[in-house]
Amino acid sequence: MTRIKEHAVEILQDIPDDKVIHVIELLKGLRGLYKQSETPVVQEVTPDSVMGICSKYANPALIHLEKEAWGEAVKEKHGIH
Repeated sequence: MTRIKEHAVEILQDIPDDKVIHVIELLKGLRGLYKQSETPVVQEVTPDSVMGICSKYANPALIHLEKEAWGEAVKEKHGIH
C-alpha cells in the first residue's frame, strides 16, 4: 500500500463507525467517476473557488433543500429513517 493510501486509512480510522457510511458512499461515487473518465478532463477555466462551481446547473426551486439533500439520499438508499 502506498503512503498516501495508508494516510487515508489512518484518517478513516478516526471517523466514528456510524459516520463511515457517508465516506464509503463518497468513495464509491469517486471510483465510478474515475472509471468513467479514462481520458483526462481538462477544464477551460480554473475556478477561484470550488464553492458554487455547479451553480449554473442548479434548479432555483430546490436550492432551499440543498443542505439536507445528500444526507437524506444516503438515508433513503440504506433504508435509514
